Amino acid sequence: MENNFNLACAIHRHSLNTPDAPAIVSLGQSLSYASLASRAAAIAHCLQQAGATAAVDGQLPRIGILASRSLTACTALIGAAWAGATYVPIGLKLPEERLQALLALCRLSAIITDDEGAKLLTERVLDASPATIVCLGQRPAVADRHAARLLQLPEHSPESPGAPPAPAPVAADDTAYIIFTSGTTGLPKGVMIPAGAARHYIATITDHLGLQAADRALETCELGFDFSVHNMFPTWEAGAALHILPATRVMNAVKFAVDSGLTVWNSVPSLAGMLRQIKALKPASLASLRLTVFGGEQLPAGVVAAWQAAAPNSAIFNLYGPTEATVFCLAQSGDLPLTPGRDVVAIGRPLPGSEAAVLDPQGRPVADGTPGELAIAGLQLAAGYLGAPTLTAARFPDYDGQRWYLTGDQAIRDASGTFHCLGRIDNQVKIHGYRVELEEIDAHLRIVTGAAVVGSVAWPCVDGTPRGIVSIIGAGSADSEQIIAALKQRIPAYMVPSRVIAQENLPLNQSGKVDRKALLAWLDREAA
Repeated sequence: MENNFNLACAIHRHSLNTPDAPAIVSLGQSLSYASLASRAAAIAHCLQQAGATAAVDGQLPRIGILASRSLTACTALIGAAWAGATYVPIGLKLPEERLQALLALCRLSAIITDDEGAKLLTERVLDASPATIVCLGQRPAVADRHAARLLQLPEHSPESPGAPPAPAPVAADDTAYIIFTSGTTGLPKGVMIPAGAARHYIATITDHLGLQAADRALETCELGFDFSVHNMFPTWEAGAALHILPATRVMNAVKFAVDSGLTVWNSVPSLAGMLRQIKALKPASLASLRLTVFGGEQLPAGVVAAWQAAAPNSAIFNLYGPTEATVFCLAQSGDLPLTPGRDVVAIGRPLPGSEAAVLDPQGRPVADGTPGELAIAGLQLAAGYLGAPTLTAARFPDYDGQRWYLTGDQAIRDASGTFHCLGRIDNQVKIHGYRVELEEIDAHLRIVTGAAVVGSVAWPCVDGTPRGIVSIIGAGSADSEQIIAALKQRIPAYMVPSRVIAQENLPLNQSGKVDRKALLAWLDREAA
């Protein structure tokens, strides 16, 4: 591994050794490693000229990436890294109020936008951050008082003549990226990942999967979902090509894979479940695949069976890991054992450099076969949460001189040393791979409805995986459409409930809190 932990180093290396090899393929365009390096270096130069690469309070500058999953977004990200900055992905579907709150928290030195991202830069959003705006495409329509902050580069950014300079030096304990996850208070949590943790994961998983320069790997994720880190950087570490699946073609993902000649599939299990549901997984329809990586959700046995028939030449890897442990830290492959009493695949064993343990509430290891909280230690742990030292201390405790992350997942370890995830201890769920705190939805529900007692649940579940959210409020009646419209102005679309139901009296547990299990049972009875 290089002494420079900059995430752009692999791009630079391949631009010198295999300059014409494809690095990114998107919407019929192919960008070589040499072109990607040149364009990224040009963005880095622009940021430097704008004064956006100076350290802030002794930390790397933070550069927001306000762009959709695309060739442009990847180039912007690599450009920010090339400049020696921390990249901060910002979702294009965030409502204005949440975007303002996120920008105010981040203290960004610059924001790089594509055409779609530029549309989100309203006067109110720009007022929330004094950052320089680098537009890779159209300029936002803003008042004259903001115009001086706008810098425009041609779409997809320009290419610099000659070999670009090497990426700026980045130390192992510098922050490589910050990804936001749902929080219980109504505000998102910014997970700060050190460059050394990211580089360790990239090197480890590239070797574990046996990725090769000839591979063509699938990208199915937005940059704000940390699965994208896995899709992008190990692919580029191997010198392979990343093929970006447009959001509009998700239902035709199998045809996309065939037309692209993909060899590596990366996705959440629910995408495979959807393809199975629409009968797109025909026998041997994905015969070109040699590797399949599922992660972000529990992997149902039914999905595995359908996938094995559709991709008979592919090894399947089930990867597990929270954002706080740098994407994935446990892996299961080979015979794919199932969790006892459940129809889901085990999460396996820790990857090299990571440790896992099942702990009791006092932080003591429990006996094999005994449920407890899954904790992670090792080289991939996050530095903590941005601007939240109390939460960081609570979730990253020190036990016997070793730092751990408490995942909030209930798990067991069996006699063979294999770990099995049994679901959440707290009120966090996974919706299409995104972590969602049900209490965060409840916080916004109280604000928009004025109801004191509310409860949100993940429902329905298909193949053991939640497919949506339903919210119940303590009231005699409710205008569901109006409430949902109000929530869309406050939280991301994947967190917005599909239904809001009014109930005079919500069931409470012994602690006096809304009994979510009782709500789920009631919804199941109503649907029967």
